[in-house]
Amino acid sequence: MTDSSELQGEVAALCCLLVALASTLPLSSQLRLWPAFERVAGPLRGRLGREELRGFERATASLSSQRVVG
Repeated sequence: MTDSSELQGEVAALCCLLVALASTLPLSSQLRLWPAFERVAGPLRGRLGREELRGFERATASLSSQRVVG
């Protein structure tokens, strides 16, 4: 049986993958996607431990900073 912390780690990894994929979308799609991502990521952040949250934030901030702003 899988415990909840393992599942939360997998969800966090999937969110990071989504962020990475989103960075390849056209700018118009990115502008719509980021607010939606934040709505989904918000509840996840509240469930992560301190170290997991720091890793999640570092990964998503790094990937989101690579967005093309024009």
